[in-house]
Amino acid sequence: MSRSPNADLAPLIKLLQAGVPPVRAAAEFSRVLAIWTAELEDDGEQLQERLSGLAEQMTSGIEEMHEGIAEASDKGKPTLRRILATHEAVLDAVRKAQGAG
Repeated sequence: MSRSPNADLAPLIKLLQAGVPPVRAAAEFSRVLAIWTAELEDDGEQLQERLSGLAEQMTSGIEEMHEGIAEASDKGKPTLRRILATHEAVLDAVRKAQGAG
């Protein structure tokens, strides 16, 4: 029985919320991708659906963060920019994975 895709994403979501360095978050996404690829080795369509859903969520979140940064005070911008860079790095990794699938 396969695990819930959301359970696989929980550690990644925590890292994204913490604003860890982009490389670390992208590495965690690679771990999730390996799990999904193994689970769905015979169902490329389902893998692409999961990746598309994650890409949509990431894109929406990034758009919201861009708006937040535009409205933030100078004091808050460095942290928000770091978190945004982390999210964008994971979205890039998701898009690369979609192209490889």
